[in-house]
Order: sequence, then C-alpha cells, then structure tokens
Amino acid sequence: MFPNRKTVDPCESTETFGVTVVKAGSEYGPAVSIYWNDHLTDFCELHYYIAVLRSPRRVVVVNSGLPDDVTLFDAFVKSWHPECCISRSPDETTAAALTRLSIHPHDVETVILTPLTIYTTGQLRLFENARFAIGRRGWTDFWAPEPHAPKLPPDIAIARESRLYLAGEAFERVVLLDDEDAVCPGIHVFRTGGHHSSSLAVCVNTAKGKVILGDCFFTYDNLEKNIPIGWHENLHEIRTAYDRIRREADIAVPLYDPEVMKRYPGGRIA
Repeated sequence: MFPNRKTVDPCESTETFGVTVVKAGSEYGPAVSIYWNDHLTDFCELHYYIAVLRSPRRVVVVNSGLPDDVTLFDAFVKSWHPECCISRSPDETTAAALTRLSIHPHDVETVILTPLTIYTTGQLRLFENARFAIGRRGWTDFWAPEPHAPKLPPDIAIARESRLYLAGEAFERVVLLDDEDAVCPGIHVFRTGGHHSSSLAVCVNTAKGKVILGDCFFTYDNLEKNIPIGWHENLHEIRTAYDRIRREADIAVPLYDPEVMKRYPGGRIA
C-alpha cells in the first residue's frame, strides 16, 4: 500500500528558492473554526493558496487546488451552516493560476500536500510528471485510521478522482515523508499535526531566510497572538507547532489568510 520513501542525496548543495502564493478559491464559514472558543456567532472568509517554490533547477508546488466540481465540498460546508459556501472564479483554477506564473504542470518536479483534504488534492492529475510528497503518518491514518481517530469523509479528505490516481497510475510517484524529512535540497518539512494528522510545515531556503508555510495556523492571528485554530484535532500539537514556527521562521505564511496578499502584493513572499 505504501511506496518507499525516496531520500535526498546529502551531497547535493542547498538551493535557494523564490516563493509565490496564488489564490485558488475561497471558503466562507464560521469564525470559530479559526479562533478556538471565540467569535462564536461570526463568519469570515479564508483563501485557499497554492504555493510555488522555484529555483534555477526545479519547481515545487505546495497543494494542487480544488477539483473541477466543488459541489460536494460546498454541500459539506453547508452542513455546518447554510450560509457557508465554497467559491472559485475562473482565474483561480489551478491551471489558470500556474499559467499566470508561466509554469506548466508538466514541469513541476514535486507536489507537497498539506493537509490531505479536497482543497489540496483536487488537481493531482494535472501534474503528470511530479512526485507527490505526503507525510507518512497522515497517509497511513487516511488508509488505516484508528477506530476513534478524527477523520473527514473519504471524498472530502482526498478528492475521489485523485484518490484513484494516487492508488493507480501515480502510485510509484508517491513519496512518503517522515515526521522530519527533506523533500529536495533547500526544502524540508516537519510534521505539525494539529489541524489534521497529515498537516506539515514546509520550510524553504530563500534569499530572505527561512520561509515556513503551514496549514496548522489559518491566519497570522493564530501564530502571532497564539490563538489556536478552532478546527483542530490535537491542541497539544497546535501549541507545539506554533512555538517551533515562531522560533525558526524568518517569514511564516499561513496557507489560508487573505492578509497574505496585503502583506505581500502579488503573492511574492521571497
């Protein structure tokens, strides 16, 4: 069931990457999912970002975006409250977003998935040559969860078409990462958990220092004001991850906060 993890050659030199995020859809939902035990009657918008990490040698993408049909996901969030919704404009599709950055999916070397959910796994088939880097523990917990483990419905955790793709045509391109692991020279990950078992922090060497992208903090407020996200599976993991990210990151990037585009116009982080 589980492909062998491919290791990075330790003799390879560390690379420096540029980091750009592009919006690939939005979610309007309850603010309590962002702010643990607070804003109980408020609603707010989150953005789904795809991050593009580019060096002179390679292109790595973090998350693949929503599937073409978001009806199932929209119905899922409406089950929380009828005002909740998923939206995506034509220029926010994965293909359109990458085109604006002059990137063809065929040229992407690796797609890192964090966490395993429908807004990260929806467009895996676009990346016909890429490896799919997934945390080993999250992958195992998806296929063989403990009886009472928190879990999403299978088609919400991994879009059905993408799930079949990973288990079939792309099986040999699945790369399982340990809790602390290298993806390529200049990019490594560590497991944060917290939001989902599959949640990772992606650490990128850039000209501006270490950029850490993560899904365990939805907004800057979560990290900067130490407010745990409401939608957490493990509060201890959340607090541990926040401490580490604050210590190690020169630039920390939440993968959902609309504020990212205000702090970094055009999404250019480094």
